[in-house]
Amino acid sequence: MQDDLAAMIRNTAARVRARDFAWAAGISAGVCAGLLISGYADWQIVLIVWAAFMAALAVRYRFSSGRVWAAPVQRIVDTQMEAQQAELARLRIVQGVARALPEPIFVLDADGIVEHANPAALELVGMKEAAGRHFASVLRAPEVFEAAEAVLSSHESQSVEFTTIGGVERTCRASITPIDTGDADLQPHPRTLVFIRDLTSERRVEQMRADFIASASHELRTPLASVLGFIETLRGHAKDDPEAQEKFLSTMQSQAERMQRLVADLMSLSRIELNEHVPPRARVDLADIANDVIDSLAPLLQSGGAIVDFIKDNDQSTNIRADHDEIFQAIQNLIDNAVKYGGDPAMVKLRVGRGASPTPFSDGPPAHRAGDSAEQVAARLGVGVDDLVYVQVRDFGPGIERADLPRLTERFYRVNIERSRKSGGTGLGLAIVKHIMNRHKGGFQIESRLAGGAAFTCYFQHAD
Repeated sequence: MQDDLAAMIRNTAARVRARDFAWAAGISAGVCAGLLISGYADWQIVLIVWAAFMAALAVRYRFSSGRVWAAPVQRIVDTQMEAQQAELARLRIVQGVARALPEPIFVLDADGIVEHANPAALELVGMKEAAGRHFASVLRAPEVFEAAEAVLSSHESQSVEFTTIGGVERTCRASITPIDTGDADLQPHPRTLVFIRDLTSERRVEQMRADFIASASHELRTPLASVLGFIETLRGHAKDDPEAQEKFLSTMQSQAERMQRLVADLMSLSRIELNEHVPPRARVDLADIANDVIDSLAPLLQSGGAIVDFIKDNDQSTNIRADHDEIFQAIQNLIDNAVKYGGDPAMVKLRVGRGASPTPFSDGPPAHRAGDSAEQVAARLGVGVDDLVYVQVRDFGPGIERADLPRLTERFYRVNIERSRKSGGTGLGLAIVKHIMNRHKGGFQIESRLAGGAAFTCYFQHAD
């Protein structure tokens, strides 16, 4: 580009020289004609002088190259180009810094049109490109756009807190400030910077603390009261009764183990909720994880006489973007739930495949359903049903009443409280599964028929 510009300057200089030579020839010829007409000089002398002048001018033009003529212009252009290159370099640095920042940044023009959005901002709004679109259609938070309009009119910074709308709510704070370019010529076209900070983790920590205290105080009260009562009995009339001591100590151990499981599940649920707004990035094979869960539970299944039948419905890839440990925990919770409530001994079917999972209740009376169907999950993710991957756990127990289905994923909700406590349940297993699915932007469906068992299906988007 620089070579083309230099050649263009030289060609322009050559044309200017040719035009100047023509003007000089014409003017000098006119002067000579005036001298002849006025009689001040003989025509031969005038002709010789004019010819000598033109010859000297031609020699001057011949031996002064276009490069010499173009040099002053070239220096001016080079200076301007260097200044522009330096400005572009500074602009690239600023854009690079914006791209590297982990927090979302939008730059808006005076009409509220997005001029720039860094990758974090595009991830926040779930778009591949936002430049050129109106800010109100990019970020569905009216309070933020209204604050941006107020900043443009008042030139005073504002801060506003808002909650995003979507599968997983995120609490954010937007700091909106006018951009001072430092150039008076650009000030008639003001721009606004919108900087967004994610407060979800902070808010969830606060909520988790409150929920943990409320849950622990509610659920631990009964077992703690039992343990304290047994301790008091052991110190009293059972102090010298070995048989009573053995019985009470066994019950105390059972209650202590129950409290331990409860605290472990509460902590696990808190960790999942803390990161629920952060989508996982790792690629894992759902079928491999299902096999790993079965292998890890093999001793427990054998001791209880339970049978888990694993089926992979097709040979297609079952890769998904997921957190390996959380998916492992979700499948483990579903199998554990099926073993506890699937009869004695329990028979469990575990299926993994692509597309919509086959319903286990196609024959006989209709089954009741709650949660997300494959079509609903696919529509929410913007993909086809064939792009889904599922894992389904089915038991052959007594089934679940229709009224209980929508509440199964609530914390501490139990269909049969006495049976749940006898089997060691904490009432948090399905709540943990539900929150894991929320983090993975998947779907969770429960199907059941009385006297026909229940099926729990998790849907994920396939990862190419």
